[in-house]
Amino acid sequence: MSNPLTRRQFLGNSGKTMAGMAAGLSVLGPRSMLSSARAADANDRLGIALIGCGGMGRHKLGNFLDTKQVDVLALCDVDTKQMDEAEKMIAEKLKNEPAGQKTPQRFKDFRKVLDMQEVKVVIIATPDHWHAAPMLLACQAEKDVYVEKPCCHNVREGKAMVAAAAKYKRVVQVGTHQRSYEHIQAARDFVRNGELGEISATNTYTYGNESPDGLGSDPDSDPPASVDYNLWLGPAPERKFNKRRFHSSWRWYFDYGCGMVGDWNVHLQDIVMWTLDTPYPTSVCSMGGHYILADDRDTPDTMVTIYKFPPSKLAPKGHVHTYTLRKASGKPWHKGGIGMDFHGTNGFLHMTRGGWEVEPDLEDWNRPGSEPRIDPVKEMGEYHKKDVEGHNVHVENFLECVQSREKPIASIEQHYTSVVACHLANVSLRVGRQIFWNHEKELCFMDEKMTIEDKEANKFLGREYRKGFELPEV
Repeated sequence: MSNPLTRRQFLGNSGKTMAGMAAGLSVLGPRSMLSSARAADANDRLGIALIGCGGMGRHKLGNFLDTKQVDVLALCDVDTKQMDEAEKMIAEKLKNEPAGQKTPQRFKDFRKVLDMQEVKVVIIATPDHWHAAPMLLACQAEKDVYVEKPCCHNVREGKAMVAAAAKYKRVVQVGTHQRSYEHIQAARDFVRNGELGEISATNTYTYGNESPDGLGSDPDSDPPASVDYNLWLGPAPERKFNKRRFHSSWRWYFDYGCGMVGDWNVHLQDIVMWTLDTPYPTSVCSMGGHYILADDRDTPDTMVTIYKFPPSKLAPKGHVHTYTLRKASGKPWHKGGIGMDFHGTNGFLHMTRGGWEVEPDLEDWNRPGSEPRIDPVKEMGEYHKKDVEGHNVHVENFLECVQSREKPIASIEQHYTSVVACHLANVSLRVGRQIFWNHEKELCFMDEKMTIEDKEANKFLGREYRKGFELPEV
């Protein structure tokens, strides 16, 4: 195992810059003896730990417990009340199971979890700004990782995470669990088999109505006694505590999250890009802002993004993609306010978490009785049931890959391409103009020919880290 001083020193020393860390990563040779031994003994129960015990963390931990393949050895959160809730969830899940699960150890400092050699897998379900450092150090500690989406707070962190997974030969699954929905895979196959014809346009959308107040306007206050607020802030700028910027609603502030495009559209964007094998956009233009909601969020409540993607097998001349965000009009996600659309020469395919349907074009819309170009499809079901199944199958896939050392269905490498597209939507919004993305150089440019570097946009590809919380070099 790598020198544990790297982990112990992380929060106390100045650390390394993002550029230095990324430059220091390299791919090792054959997998370690530890990994080979683990893969050979597929009957062993895995010792796991949860870092980030909030609502999504507890939900994900429940998915792992449902597999009957794991023992929870540690819980970690900067809020002791969240660990209390996780312990209750574990007890409830296992109340009818044979005795065997010990009370997990509890920590506020995730580095202590990574020092536990018996922990083989860590689940990272912290706010976005705390995804990268635990994942990087977990890989260094030869632990496999299930990290919630979006994998990173910014593009540079994501690049480093991909490099760390490769260097240490770790299995890293990202929580874009829609990939594991059976009906989404069927719809994807339909498109990839050419049934929809050539694709010229795709679309994703996330709606909801929180008007007029949004998050409200509560004053700053002292943090709860159960919370280590300095540690919760971590790499983010120092600010007074406010519950609007804390549990759950932190995602609407750029200090900690990525807004709806990174929180929700990353699920949808991922399916579109996965289906069409389009690893990157070439240009991105976002328009919108904080127009309506009476709160202090700095992510938009209204936004439209237009992407241009390069040619691919199903879109030989390239295609355009649009993303529409509304937080002040429309149905919420659980009532149908999210979706993915594919527009092809043979018709239109609409996909949600509940099902998918195809509306065919006619051979000649102007000729009465004209035949449809393809048969219509409608496969809609119960959203909640499909969502539960998708979460469970996604975790099962990850655990299978931990044993086999194969790539999981939502590997960090594949997720990185989708999350970059989402981050670029925010970059374009924040600079107030169209940006052009050079995938090879991983830089933004001012012009389509990629001759003038966009220095303002490129600043948003990373972040300034608070002293003592810079990303570690691994």
